[in-house]
Amino acid sequence: MRKCVLLYVEGDDATAYLFQAALKQTEVSPQFFRVGTAEQAMRFLLQDGPYCDSPRPDLVLLDLNLPRKSGFDVLVKIKRNPHLRDIAVVAFSTSTVPDDRDTSLQLGADDYLRKDETFESFVKAAQAVCQRLTAEQ
Repeated sequence: MRKCVLLYVEGDDATAYLFQAALKQTEVSPQFFRVGTAEQAMRFLLQDGPYCDSPRPDLVLLDLNLPRKSGFDVLVKIKRNPHLRDIAVVAFSTSTVPDDRDTSLQLGADDYLRKDETFESFVKAAQAVCQRLTAEQ
């Protein structure tokens, strides 16, 4: 069985660190990659430039609040690209605005997880992501 590949698109280093620490608390250890911008995410997914050898993710964990372009932009590009649209995307946001959740799902996100500031919430999110990853296998 090949190792699952997880791409985390997150602009904040501290948040990315928390999620990686939470991921270590799960029983699944996917091959983990992180990029910090919408542009880097698309280059990774399209295996462009410095990401020419990047593996195809089984799941993209996508922060909606990215620098310059939003996570919604990335989500739309993924779901409109015939080579990428079958990759699972989980929106991961601090937003409490119901429209953000609804918009994410309408644009094709497979799930929406809310980021809280507690480590326990990150562990729960990591567990949910890992369940989805193992289901994709």
